[in-house]
Amino acid sequence: MKFKFIYWISIATVLFLGCSGNFIIPKNDMVLILKQIYMTDGVVSISESNLAYKDSIAYYEPILKKYGYTTEQFDSSIKYYALRTEELDELFDKVILELSKQQELLDKDDLAEDVLPDSVSDQNNLWPHKTKWDMTIDHASNPSLSFSIPVKGLGVYTVSFDAQVFPQDKSEETRTYLYFYYDDKTPTGKRTNVVSEYYVKDSIRRGFTYKMELKDSLVTHLNGALYDHGGERKNLARKAIFSYISITFENLKTDTISVTPRKKHKFYKNNRIAIKPIEQ
Repeated sequence: MKFKFIYWISIATVLFLGCSGNFIIPKNDMVLILKQIYMTDGVVSISESNLAYKDSIAYYEPILKKYGYTTEQFDSSIKYYALRTEELDELFDKVILELSKQQELLDKDDLAEDVLPDSVSDQNNLWPHKTKWDMTIDHASNPSLSFSIPVKGLGVYTVSFDAQVFPQDKSEETRTYLYFYYDDKTPTGKRTNVVSEYYVKDSIRRGFTYKMELKDSLVTHLNGALYDHGGERKNLARKAIFSYISITFENLKTDTISVTPRKKHKFYKNNRIAIKPIEQ
């Protein structure tokens, strides 16, 4: 990690060598800024080669503004610290320490997120994958967080999960997309009880629950994608976290199934059962 920072700073020094200005950002603020930049690099998938382009600095402007500094002041500070090896090493050590603390917190969260509510056990959870996904890291193995589950019979299937989608996420028309399916010999097959709900990219973690009633005995699968989106391309910036994912089945007779009335929500529609912000 330290080597990566040194490599980054070396390229940045060349990139900003011609910049003018004598203002130096204090070390404490530089630590916070570099920590945030490193984390942003992970979000937007900026490689070292991309740093050769001036446009890359656009990703960092909101960070600098957050701490009350300009691009020019950051340029001058990078140039200053890059020419002073001892101060640079001290700066990196502090940044690495802060990142390590952040990673410890994330690891603790991972352990907590792996535990589903008591009402959902491993035995009755039909969800076929792990129960927490960070799409910044995990997208390679399942880009849309899709699934296909053979149905267990007529009744009610409950899809439940927490989702947190950040403004940095650059996927397009990002949504939950669920449906019952059977092969009717058409190119897309027969899809019924379709649920399509778009996410708000505001960093707020919300709980989602959908109850889908199956009455058609022809249906063979419950299919869908929790991170369905457009704009797929190389180096697409993804920043979304899904956790507490579960799918359960309740075998009910058709004449005993009821639908609970719900209040309309200004953001969401289509079979919405419950939405609530979750405290971080």
